[in-house]
Amino acid sequence: MATEFFRQNSTPLANCEECMELLHCIDAAIARDSVAGETTCALAVITQDQILGASVGDSGVWLIPPTGSLIDLTARQQRKPFIGSGSATPVAFRHPKCEGVLLLATDGLLKYTSAERIVEVCRRHPTELAPQQMIELVKYPSGRFPDDVTLILAKI
Repeated sequence: MATEFFRQNSTPLANCEECMELLHCIDAAIARDSVAGETTCALAVITQDQILGASVGDSGVWLIPPTGSLIDLTARQQRKPFIGSGSATPVAFRHPKCEGVLLLATDGLLKYTSAERIVEVCRRHPTELAPQQMIELVKYPSGRFPDDVTLILAKI
């Protein structure tokens, strides 16, 4: 429902305040729905000179430069209350645009493998192959997963 709301109601987001407002609107819409539950949400916008966005929950947005340490753009986010509670508190982020890879991922990836392994996959594999390699990092030998795993990877 959050994704569909975003598709139907968003316009190009130009700043952090607009990103936070969109998450507030999604929170309110989901809270009014008697069937929908609560969720985490992270959104990122890449502009000509910066990466900006907002997030709530335990998903994350990481900037992984070609060398050096990753930058957790969502390090200050509020975990709870989640989107759909009617009282979510989105936290904005902004960072200068630089070369690297932008990762948006659920906690099913971020919580069940190390940051070092994720960074290694991003740097070792082409952007179009890295997502499947990251998913393999958290897959049990049975083929099952400890949690849902969703990710978006964008080369900058």
